[in-house]
Amino acid sequence: MPIKRTISGRIGKGSIGHDNRLFIAKNVDVSRTERNIVLVREDIEQAYHKLFDKPLEEYNARQKRKDRRIKNYYEHIRRSKQEKPFYEVIFQIGNNEDTRCGTPEAELTTKALTEFVQSFQKRNPQLRVFNAVIHLDEETPHVHLGFIPFATEQKRGLSTRNTLTGALEQQGYKGEGKLNTCSKLWIDSEKQALADIMGGYGIVWQQLDTHEQHLDVLDYKKKMRTREVAVLENKVQTTNSIIERRQQVLNSADEVINRLDREYAEKTDMVEQLDNTIAKKTAELRAVEEKLTADQQMIQASAEKVTALLKIDTIEVKRKALGDKVTLSADDYEKVADLARKQVVSEKNEQDMIETVDRLTSENDELLQDVAKLREINKTLVSEKSALQKTVDRLRDTLRSVQEEVGYWKARYGKVMEFLAVNKLKKRFLEFVGQRKNRGR
Repeated sequence: MPIKRTISGRIGKGSIGHDNRLFIAKNVDVSRTERNIVLVREDIEQAYHKLFDKPLEEYNARQKRKDRRIKNYYEHIRRSKQEKPFYEVIFQIGNNEDTRCGTPEAELTTKALTEFVQSFQKRNPQLRVFNAVIHLDEETPHVHLGFIPFATEQKRGLSTRNTLTGALEQQGYKGEGKLNTCSKLWIDSEKQALADIMGGYGIVWQQLDTHEQHLDVLDYKKKMRTREVAVLENKVQTTNSIIERRQQVLNSADEVINRLDREYAEKTDMVEQLDNTIAKKTAELRAVEEKLTADQQMIQASAEKVTALLKIDTIEVKRKALGDKVTLSADDYEKVADLARKQVVSEKNEQDMIETVDRLTSENDELLQDVAKLREINKTLVSEKSALQKTVDRLRDTLRSVQEEVGYWKARYGKVMEFLAVNKLKKRFLEFVGQRKNRGR
């Protein structure tokens, strides 16, 4: 005859130190710790490297600003207030009254839990298991299973990044309201998988009947507490909506800042090119002015020589018998002719130089005006970017405050749900909320 046992499964806080017995809690029997079964044990940072190094490299390559690059994705997530470095689920078959460690029933449930963990990764391709251990040093055998959720083909941030909701949605779990979140649907599915495995060991899943007609005083108080939980849930949902809207505003601001960054970079490149052109033209202008000065000095010297040569009295001449014509020696004639030719060439070169200087000066003035305009544009862009950055910083501060408030309410909500689970009222509470929701319709 098959035995009947309950199944409990939940997402825990996650403590590698507790799971791997790096520290010992009060409810642990140290003499039995060596009986614990380690099924998976991998350093979490190494697991992060294998999962995210390539997407991280691709993400950093797209970032023009160094302050947007991520050096270590594990440390980035560890410091994040939005995501957790890892998650943990705890599954147990039976309780300390019917499946205590050391009993034949406990041995059967331990085998079922072992098979459950061994098939977990195949059922959950988006949840990277890095730590899994079955505890046999407490009252009832149970498994702590640590995993890193990841979703692929993401448009924002890394193409593959840490996200529990995204990972579960890619596995086909779509939330249907606050009472049927993707996490709850997934836990229910894993319970069914465990129940199927248990059947192979002659264990039937006993689902407790919670439809009791009479409530004692304690039950009434617990019922009142469920109302508080409903209020907290509603506030958490409202706050999440506010966070989502503000995150959309931040995303839009990031897009504007990226666009301004690109425009600023383009304008800066243009100014740099113009500065280089101005420097080149200035150097050419200086070279032409130096050559012009040298040519003017040469012209002046040549003119002085011509003046000296034209003084007839200093030149030996031979007068012909007929008339008053003067005849120069061949050597003196060549000197005068050469000086005359140089004078003509120098005057032409001087005119060309003057025209070149005028042209370069005009071009230089135009370039300086272009640079001044571009610098004014850059100044405006920098001012706009600064204003937008202040707005983004203010929005991020607001978002951080909202996230802290959400964390506070989630913590309170977690304690209430833990209280309901310990007192075996969670299922009754969910049914009660569902009935009240139907009556509201």
